[in-house]
Amino acid sequence: MRQKGFTLIELLVVIAIIAILAAILFPVFAQAKEAAKKSAEVSNIKQLNLAAVMYSADNDDTFPLAWWNDGAGTGQIWHFVIWPYTKNYDIFKTPQGKPNPVTNAVWDIVWSYGTIPVAMHKNIPYYTVGNWPITRALGVVGYRMDGVFGFATAGPHAAWGTGWWGRWPGDVVQAPSKSQSALRDVANQALIFSAGEPMGDFTTFAPGTELGVCVAGRSTYNPGSNSLAGITPRWNGGPRSCNGWREAGGGGSASIPDSYAAKIREGQAVIGFADGHVSSMGAPKAYEGAPCDADPTVQCMVRFQVN
Repeated sequence: MRQKGFTLIELLVVIAIIAILAAILFPVFAQAKEAAKKSAEVSNIKQLNLAAVMYSADNDDTFPLAWWNDGAGTGQIWHFVIWPYTKNYDIFKTPQGKPNPVTNAVWDIVWSYGTIPVAMHKNIPYYTVGNWPITRALGVVGYRMDGVFGFATAGPHAAWGTGWWGRWPGDVVQAPSKSQSALRDVANQALIFSAGEPMGDFTTFAPGTELGVCVAGRSTYNPGSNSLAGITPRWNGGPRSCNGWREAGGGGSASIPDSYAAKIREGQAVIGFADGHVSSMGAPKAYEGAPCDADPTVQCMVRFQVN
């Protein structure tokens, strides 16, 4: 007896059902994958944060330096200062993949998470946020902010890491790290966070241009030209780098359309705090302000505190 096969209509119905199921499930799978990556990033930053806190406990309550060099070509960045407390290079790399195309393999490990060094390394008491499309979108123009990790350089190479476009005043920079006990609100002080550059690109540009700039120039070694200064949102639709924000041929931050800059408000980033806890939040909340203690007419950032 000959068996009856499927008709063309039946096959098309089966294919249509499979396509519908795929259309429903694939976004779910993608969301699950993103959630897993986010969990991994939370774990990484949690471990890095705890390592920095452990370092402070062993060093008179003081956090590590963001960068130091001895003026003779020997230097070290904060990732490797706290490495003895982690002994795991993998946690320095975001599961999202490196945010910028760095060609120097030695530095590939450090382009995932960042911190903000104290403003004193530029001989200023705090950072004052400039007027750029990104900072206007965040509503933080004129806000004051500061970091926690210090900065130390000496001798003829003092400009290393203190401004790739030029030397900040003076040949010697001694800006010590803050101590945990000296912070006004340790549980609200951002310490280590999702970033595209080891120091959130705050050492790269002149005062007033640290937050909100996207300037073309040196992506083959230091990816600051492609990095969003400060926190880099990696989830929920926010831009993860400055790629595509500059006009053809280079240009600067002032040319970013306000409508595009507003996308910075859509993303979320993982932030580790000075007491060791970790949280995921959007950029507007991360850069939230409150009246400064020293001058209530000016806004100071709650999570990047000015002491």
